[in-house]
Amino acid sequence: MAGMIRIISGIVIGVTGFLQIGTHPVQGVCALFLAGFLIIVGLERELFGD
Repeated sequence: MAGMIRIISGIVIGVTGFLQIGTHPVQGVCALFLAGFLIIVGLERELFGD
């Protein structure tokens, strides 16, 4: 369950970061890096357990 929450949070942050790139490039790129990290960690938790 915690992995799924991280994946969904990563998707939401990723979409927000993608929309921010036009107006605030640094914040948008940082949000995309954070989203990628959250998605990878969430997938790891879902696939391999806690």
